Amino acid sequence: MKTVYVLGAGFSVEAGAPTQLNILPEAIRLFGENPAQFDENKFSVFTGFLTDQLGYTKDSIASVELEDIFTPLDRCLTDNTQFRGIGLTQIMDVREAVFYVVGRTIQLVLQQTNKSKYYINDFAKYLVSRSSQRLNGNYRQIDPVSVISTNWDILLDNSIYSNILDQHHNAVVDYCCYISSRDELDDSIKPGLEKLGQGGFNVKLLKLHGSLNWLQCPRCMRLYARFFRKDGVLDYSNLESCRHCDRNFPEEQDNHKLASNLIMPTFIKDLSNPQYKIIWQNAGIEVSEAEKLVFIGYSLPNADFEMRQLLSRMTRKNAQIEVVDFCHDETTKEVTKNHWKNFFGQRDIDFHFDGASQYISALVEQDS
Repeated sequence: MKTVYVLGAGFSVEAGAPTQLNILPEAIRLFGENPAQFDENKFSVFTGFLTDQLGYTKDSIASVELEDIFTPLDRCLTDNTQFRGIGLTQIMDVREAVFYVVGRTIQLVLQQTNKSKYYINDFAKYLVSRSSQRLNGNYRQIDPVSVISTNWDILLDNSIYSNILDQHHNAVVDYCCYISSRDELDDSIKPGLEKLGQGGFNVKLLKLHGSLNWLQCPRCMRLYARFFRKDGVLDYSNLESCRHCDRNFPEEQDNHKLASNLIMPTFIKDLSNPQYKIIWQNAGIEVSEAEKLVFIGYSLPNADFEMRQLLSRMTRKNAQIEVVDFCHDETTKEVTKNHWKNFFGQRDIDFHFDGASQYISALVEQDS
């Protein structure tokens, strides 16, 4: 049986990662505790836009939904129009500032948390073990598991990578797109197909909205990655450059500065990036092959219409569905059940309401 795990923000919450709703409250809290933790100019642009242009008070910024910030900005950029008299250049500066505050906040929260990520390590070990059946050319017959994630955090990425190293596996974390190592001499990051061709195996992790350890060249569109580094939170005073384009076009090196390419919370998601097209196409294939779909910490929000249409088009009629959430209130449980049943229709759905860590503990115990 092939199982595809679909992860939302709730998957990482027990390890200390913030939910989307908590990002701005955490940003305000962290800045209040120590402004030096942020680029203060960018934080000022961020708060200035919300107060001067969107009309929020400083006390209400924490309650703003990210979609209500990014959607009007993205619409203006798409339509080449101003926002309340702000020109396109300034709109891009504002979006960059909000982007920075969101990414930096996630980075700081994860650095400061004292919560254990043991269950993520256990899940990574389970994924690596299951995927190792594809060794020595067996990938033609066996494809037992993959993960589709809507999260930016790299907790699971790092755990999978660490387990591969600890067990001395001939394997890679496979983002299912054209990926390159940020460090030229690092041989541990390469496309999954290349590793399979070498007789190794891949652990498939498809990140639909990008990853905090990715950077992209604006010219050749290569994606660069390295583990344990949240490069997506850009150091604007020391931007890195694409080594390939610098080599191919040495007279134009200033034009190859790597940029973060996270897809932000917005009702106007731009999936035209060629790397994201590949990831989403592969995600559709993974869903179509799944005999079991397990949703962990993912709420299937109405705003995530791209994911909803992918699931609607590609899920098998006889696929087993499991939903893993964390709630003990009976009313909330019933609302959650109805939400999923309304989407998946006549399919049987098993619900688990004790959270990701409990579910994964049971999964690992059953597999041992």
